Amino acid sequence: MQAAIQAKGEAIFNLMEAEAGSIFNKDWWYGKIMDWSMKNEVFKTQMFRFVDVLPSLQSSSEVARHMKEYFSEGGGDIPSIFNMGMGLGSLAPGLMAGAVKKNVTEMARMFITGESPQDALSVLKKARKNKIAFTADLLGEACLSESEAQTYQRTYLSLISELAKDAVKWEHVPQIDEDAAGAIPRVNVSVKLSSLYSQIDVKAWEHSKNILKERLRPIFNLAIENNAFVNIDMEQYELKDLTLEVFKDLIMEPAFKTYAHWGIVIQAYLRDSLADIKSLTEFARMRGTPFTVRLVKGAYWDFETVFAAQQQWPVPVYLIKAESDVNYEDCAAHLLKNSRDIKAALGTHNVRSIAACMILAEQLGLSPRAYEIQMLYGMADPIKKALVKMGARVREYAPIGDLLPGMAYLVRRLLENTSNESFLRSKFAENFSTEALLRDPRELVKAAPGANEPADLTPKHKFKNEALLDFGIKSNQENLLQTLKDFKQSLGQDYPLYIAGRELTTGNWLESKNPSEPTQVIGRVAIASRTEAEAAIQSAAQSFKTFKNVSSKARADILDKVADIFARDRMKLIAVEILEAGKTWEEADGDIAEAIDFCRYYAKEMLRLSHAASLGQVPGETSFYHYQPKGVSVVIAPWNFPLAILTGMVAASFVTGNTVVMKPAEQTPIIAYFLMKAFAEAGAPTGSLNLVQGFGEDVGEYLTSHPLTALICFTGSKAVGLHIMTKVGQILPGQTAVKHVICEMGGKNAIIVDNDADLDEAVSGVLYSAFGFQGQKCSAASRVIVLEEVYPRFVERLIESTKSIKVAKAEDPSSYMGPVIDGEAHERILKMIATAKSECKLAYQGETPTTGYFVPPTIFIDCKPNSRLAQEEVFGPVLAIIKAKNIDEAIEIANGTEYALTGGLFSRSPANIEKTKAQFDVGNLYINRGITGAMVERHPFGGFKMSGLGSKTGGPDYLIQFMNPKVVTENTLRRGFAPATND
Repeated sequence: MQAAIQAKGEAIFNLMEAEAGSIFNKDWWYGKIMDWSMKNEVFKTQMFRFVDVLPSLQSSSEVARHMKEYFSEGGGDIPSIFNMGMGLGSLAPGLMAGAVKKNVTEMARMFITGESPQDALSVLKKARKNKIAFTADLLGEACLSESEAQTYQRTYLSLISELAKDAVKWEHVPQIDEDAAGAIPRVNVSVKLSSLYSQIDVKAWEHSKNILKERLRPIFNLAIENNAFVNIDMEQYELKDLTLEVFKDLIMEPAFKTYAHWGIVIQAYLRDSLADIKSLTEFARMRGTPFTVRLVKGAYWDFETVFAAQQQWPVPVYLIKAESDVNYEDCAAHLLKNSRDIKAALGTHNVRSIAACMILAEQLGLSPRAYEIQMLYGMADPIKKALVKMGARVREYAPIGDLLPGMAYLVRRLLENTSNESFLRSKFAENFSTEALLRDPRELVKAAPGANEPADLTPKHKFKNEALLDFGIKSNQENLLQTLKDFKQSLGQDYPLYIAGRELTTGNWLESKNPSEPTQVIGRVAIASRTEAEAAIQSAAQSFKTFKNVSSKARADILDKVADIFARDRMKLIAVEILEAGKTWEEADGDIAEAIDFCRYYAKEMLRLSHAASLGQVPGETSFYHYQPKGVSVVIAPWNFPLAILTGMVAASFVTGNTVVMKPAEQTPIIAYFLMKAFAEAGAPTGSLNLVQGFGEDVGEYLTSHPLTALICFTGSKAVGLHIMTKVGQILPGQTAVKHVICEMGGKNAIIVDNDADLDEAVSGVLYSAFGFQGQKCSAASRVIVLEEVYPRFVERLIESTKSIKVAKAEDPSSYMGPVIDGEAHERILKMIATAKSECKLAYQGETPTTGYFVPPTIFIDCKPNSRLAQEEVFGPVLAIIKAKNIDEAIEIANGTEYALTGGLFSRSPANIEKTKAQFDVGNLYINRGITGAMVERHPFGGFKMSGLGSKTGGPDYLIQFMNPKVVTENTLRRGFAPATND
């Protein structure tokens, strides 16, 4: 087999045309860029980033500025073409910028057939004259709104109609217009599901699937009317199974079941692709009418590996290229062996892969028309022409679209071409021998260390975040839905206090209600009076006498056990938060995961801090620095992260040796009961942790004012935080120490959108930062400061995107936004919106369900930086958009509030990014991403100014605040003799 493949591959190489047709030809400007990129990894990265931002730059001066920022830093060498350009630029930036932009535009046109179907038509017809067919693909911006999705659908319909109308005049070319069974459509169009529905959500599986099928049906009907082929593209792994299910459901509908000209993509770099091929083959056999599988290697490898590592999920792709090549041949073999039931379209530029498929087809006795070979437009032209000469059916993947959105496509092509493992690079740029290029990839896999092992790409540091649940996995969806159903059966239970190791009730009860459905009582909790609060303080004070001597290791072990209990009970805890706090699925899961992270991280941190540090180093003396607990810690927690923040403050207090009285928010008391139960189950000593439920102005005030309270750990509003800090200055009878306060308060957080920002990323980042969990996060974006050049386009896209999100009950898996926490918050936010209408322009206000505490997503534009809406914390889904002239003014506006918690910047200007890093005064600054969702250890969280007092949660110096440092110095000199010390 290998000998036959070698011979076939050499035959292809012998037929290939001269190198003049190669994209790596150094006589071309693009060829020079490719050559330099392959020699200089830093330049390669900068070049791709520059190409990515270039279409959004509206003036020659902006192009010149970005060129200098990307290529002049560090004084390193740059290609002579840029040296020359920079010399010109100092005198005539317009000339230099124009030349560079023209060259990059021409480079993009190498890979894009036209900016419209009409522009592309001549290119497609020219290819047909050379016996090369096409599949037309629409490039575009990320689909962020339903209006954009509708535009995409109309464009697909128009594309099919226009191509079909012209196709009737095309000459019949048997080599590309027939397969083994006869004539096939001349018009072939590829469709991306993500372009047809902006709110695809894998946890809302059936909802998303039904809408996608609804959007596809007109396209499928038109395809049948015009005898066109429609192929469904495969995108990121998250959507793979949904895409397959939509495709299979649709082509089994009576209107489409007997039509043979449908296709679906399978990506061979995915570990489960062969299983999918086998499943599709069985499905095709059952269906009775063949369809096509386009087999490709895959175009999102970098994204899939990085995304999986960030999510702590298994990496879905092969990590060694040769493994993908082996799997490609295995998948192709299965398709070819079952060609009566399912057709193969083999998408690859790798001559080894092509030759292997051709040889297998010959051995199976298949006609060359039983399959086709697909390649990207603008790439591997010599290979295409060689295959045409050999009688193969060759089809080009032909992108059509505007230059701006097409740049993302172009960058992927550039990355592929310059990859160290790119076949085209190996052949055309580095002149590898045919023997090396045609080597059996199985031999390479055998020689590669760690082959076939799904690697964990997360760095092996001491702490690892808990992975969020993947709700694209059906078992996770089903498990949570069942848990919600089960928990609803137990609604209305009574939950006691927990003091001195005992559960007790008081006869007074507080009802916890579902903010999505306020008539639904989740349960009742016992309300403590000052009598129970006093008992809790006394219990903690008594317990401290012994608990402070419990080893750090034992306390850390208890935290690890609590984390294990949370992990075990995760689904139930998620269900509680969905119903009690109005959190959507992901928001609730994120809160549980963060609570687990706090336990595990603080346990490890305490073990690190528990080792006394040696100071000095002089003979005859030892000096050690260590920590000891402060005493009784009163924890006052908010409702918006009802388990995570409460757990973080309790865990930090507990593991450092303090005893704890916790008072959770009255809006979310039941989740706190489960926290108390977890600590009790984990073995927390009697009295070391006490649960007191009640109202802040009563029980909270009593606890924080108590003379036995040594430490107050508070997260909540600025008003309450400042009140606590005022009170602690009053020394009471019996108080032996100044109370220490760790206080996290609010924010008026801003995101700056630069004039060169990627608006796809900026709009989606702002949308979730502002409206995720209904804006009820101290980190939420409540201001967006947009540079005037992109202001109209940003506002338009943001509003359209906001119109597209669904506001519904939190338990609805398709809900993007649920209710605010209670009636008081509902009334306060609506009042703030009414007031804002008198000073800002209301641009959009959404619709909400008629029952429940729902506040519509609301956007105000043209806001003044000093307006109430731009200065006061709202804590709801209300966004103020402010226009700025330049980055300096934007930073000045961003800093112009009393808060300094979180902030963000969307920019592709290296200089503006560095300036913002230096000048934007916030505790957590996020660049080119949303500003919510801080993770323990990765993003230690906390601010300054009026946003808080103390160090950052989830960071390396957080626990130090909960302890008193102590230095013990001993004179070891006795009668002139000092023991030896270890340096």
